[in-house]
Amino acid sequence: FNELAPEDAKLPLDWKRLDSVPFQKLLVLRALRPDRLTGALGTWIAGSLPNGKEYTECDGSSSFSTILANSFEDATSTTPIFFILSSGADPVKEVEAMGKAQIDLQLGTNYWNVAMGQGQDVVAMSKLDIGHREGHWVMLQNIHLMPRWCGELEKKLDVFAVENSHPAFRVFLSAEPSNGIPIGL
Repeated sequence: FNELAPEDAKLPLDWKRLDSVPFQKLLVLRALRPDRLTGALGTWIAGSLPNGKEYTECDGSSSFSTILANSFEDATSTTPIFFILSSGADPVKEVEAMGKAQIDLQLGTNYWNVAMGQGQDVVAMSKLDIGHREGHWVMLQNIHLMPRWCGELEKKLDVFAVENSHPAFRVFLSAEPSNGIPIGL
């Protein structure tokens, strides 16, 4: 497992039998080389699941706005759309453009954009309450900056789901990859 790509290497001695049981080989890879697990999982999903490649390969010909529109069709008032940010990524303009085309989105009227940071948790909760009642869109940017508050956000969204939010209500979240964000978001 000192190989550059140990997930593709044939295993030695008694370990060879794991080559015929790919999931167990993944477990060994996880124990010995966790840095290589993501790519190996993608390969395993593509090869093991029916139509597995559909889950692991993105259509490179699709634009971000097309992917956003498709995701929006699957979203509901109780299902936020979550953007995992990479360097230089800013989904706000695309969300706003889609909103203007669909519902005549206007900042401060039926759309609220909160850049999270110190003291913005109160503002965010207020905008979520308004949006939940009146069917507005709410964009909460960089929620990874407030990991403890993310637990409160998760609970608030669960309450909204029970209370039946306005059908037009939508929540958009953005964050850099972080262990502080609850899995429920």
